[in-house]
Amino acid sequence: MDTSDALQLRIRAATEKDQLLGIFFDSSLENLERVLGPTEAQAVRTEVLGTRNIVSFFRYPVADLLRLVDLGVGRSMTGARSYHDCIAEFGHAAVNYFFDSQAGKMMAFLSGDEPHRLMASSPAAYKAVTAFGERTYERVSARSGRLHCQGELLGPAWMQGVVEQALLKAAKVTASVRMEVKNPSGSDFTAHVEW
Repeated sequence: MDTSDALQLRIRAATEKDQLLGIFFDSSLENLERVLGPTEAQAVRTEVLGTRNIVSFFRYPVADLLRLVDLGVGRSMTGARSYHDCIAEFGHAAVNYFFDSQAGKMMAFLSGDEPHRLMASSPAAYKAVTAFGERTYERVSARSGRLHCQGELLGPAWMQGVVEQALLKAAKVTASVRMEVKNPSGSDFTAHVEW
């Protein structure tokens, strides 16, 4: 399970070189608006980003995104939802946003509805949009696999949301994802995926 403490460790570990594309901010701000409403989402945005404009295909520090998400989750959490589940929603939102883009439509087209092909293409896709972390995919059986992540600053909850939503949206399968976290910050983990 991902926690606020683990996320704070990832923020501290991130350097200025650890960046990702603005589309992650776009999808996260869209998710914050849905959860908090436009006024509160704008307040969170201003608190973290000030008056900076975000351009979808420019790169920005991942630490800023993590601060934005943590603050948003802190303002939206209810007793019914865990911190981990709230962060996973940002992963869901990122996938929806990406697959609505031209690049996402092309990736979905190329992988078709084959879950293994989609999962095997995810390390290269992440490499194209982030400047941190190493990811590898391992096929385990006809209906399962493992995604190994090291230095993944978005963390296990975000990745769980990405995997669940990507398999649902592109491959049309409902996945069960179990996260095996290997360090206190949650930057090293394995996603055990079955469908």
